Amino acid sequence: MYKALVRPVVVVYGSECWVLTENIKQKLLVFERKKLRRIFGPTQKANGEWRLKTNEELEKSINNKNIVRYTKYKRLS
Repeated sequence: MYKALVRPVVVVYGSECWVLTENIKQKLLVFERKKLRRIFGPTQKANGEWRLKTNEELEKSINNKNIVRYTKYKRLS
């Protein structure tokens, strides 16, 4: 759902002419993680407690193809 709906909309709107500063990259990554945590939801531990997924778990779930890399790829293509 994320790759089909969220990512294309964010990247399509003017990404070809963006200047990707560190500030913008950080904001894009925060946005992406927030949406991924919402989509994938929390993880239940063995003792029954719930926890949020870590950034590393989220990176694995999208095969290390984050929104900044995707934006750079689309700019080059």
